Amino acid sequence: MVHPVITGDRSLAKVATPTTGVFSNGGLVQFGANNTSDQWDYITLSKPTRPWRILIEGDLPTTSTTPSMSVSFFEGTTPLFSASGTWQTQGQSSQGALKQNWKLKLKNSSTGNKLSLRIGDWFPMTSVTLKGYGTDRTLVRDSLTTAIWRDMRKASTGLLAPKEAYQYFDGTDLGIHTSALLTTEGFPAELWQNGTFLGMYVLRSPADLPDYLMDDSNNQHVLIQPQHAGNIWNGTFLSTEWTVQSPAISGYDDQDDISTSAPGINAACSRIVKWLGDCVSGNIDARATYYQYIDLQSFLDYVLICELAGSYDSMQNNFELGSWNATATSGVWHMWLYDCDETWGLIIGVGGTQSDADQIGWVMENPNNYGWQNPGFFQLMHSVFRPELRARWVQLRKAGIIDARRIQRWIADYVGLIDPTMMQQDLENWSLTGATGSIDVSMNIEKESVSYIMNYASTRIAWIDAQWGYSGA
Repeated sequence: MVHPVITGDRSLAKVATPTTGVFSNGGLVQFGANNTSDQWDYITLSKPTRPWRILIEGDLPTTSTTPSMSVSFFEGTTPLFSASGTWQTQGQSSQGALKQNWKLKLKNSSTGNKLSLRIGDWFPMTSVTLKGYGTDRTLVRDSLTTAIWRDMRKASTGLLAPKEAYQYFDGTDLGIHTSALLTTEGFPAELWQNGTFLGMYVLRSPADLPDYLMDDSNNQHVLIQPQHAGNIWNGTFLSTEWTVQSPAISGYDDQDDISTSAPGINAACSRIVKWLGDCVSGNIDARATYYQYIDLQSFLDYVLICELAGSYDSMQNNFELGSWNATATSGVWHMWLYDCDETWGLIIGVGGTQSDADQIGWVMENPNNYGWQNPGFFQLMHSVFRPELRARWVQLRKAGIIDARRIQRWIADYVGLIDPTMMQQDLENWSLTGATGSIDVSMNIEKESVSYIMNYASTRIAWIDAQWGYSGA
């Protein structure tokens, strides 16, 4: 927005003083009467080109407290905005970590309303998630994986979802939903508390329902996320193993039993999980029936990104399963990527060279039971849909979407937003050998570097090329 600027002797002005914009009064910048930032409940910011600093004044939360705070956001030394609110720990893995994740809930201190923040083309959010990534101190792995996945999904049509999913909103806002991420995105930021540097974090998009093109008032818009769903591959849907994010269910809390409170939604979820289990057990021919149940392209890309990134925490956990037309008897379901910090050489319970890119074999066959997760239907895809997996890999390689140099450039641009001196201070604040959550970083200190991830990417791509006979020709 360009603000009008008025200079000179205002006593001789022939026009009225503006009530909007800003003006200079002898070098002192003043706001117009109707242009005060504290009256706005909606703020838009560009994606960062310089390091962000987030300054908080307030007590540090514990896992059971949500203290009040005042917060200011800066890009470099340029102030962006300030807000009031509360903050708290965020996420399951954060509970047992020394370097925890935080969620900031913002409010306009003048109006008392929630303060909505839009960064670049992200959808507006009223809370800010800051991921500490105690298991990945480079802060690269999660953002890198979802960035590659988005490029993969856009490779064919330029869109992350079928066009019909966007058209659903034509009557609401003319379908202005094309920036929906269908996953998360993030960038690094410095966090300061009461004037002291707390650490480096990733400011990550919240993955709210608009990012999945979901209308939670529509019972056919179903979005579920497994929470270590141990029964998924035997074909049993237990809602207590899942978070049902859409549609809205009155009185629902995460992982509630919805079999009686929302039997129709439970039946729609049971239909897809039963089919997956029946395919794994051999009771149903996956190739002959898949088109009635799944969007195969999204499942292929999900398997490929997990193979590329070495994601062993993505078989019964950490993915989104969703449909825009789910019922108890019909509906096509899609796979979406989520939570990818345990990747690129980091595997729970595994250290040293065992988790290197050319040593792990096929992730989604998981013969070593790494991560203690059953690959189930994803393992079946390696046999039933191996031709499609190989063809899609070749397509993405030829298009330059999966490319070691491209990944290296992305990483270099991303870490360019981190001041090396602040990363050094982060390591002093939070020891690599301290408790970090699900992965013991002390087993994998040599993997905590940007160069390791770059080398992992090139080695892993070469390994998969060799398995499928791709030579670049």
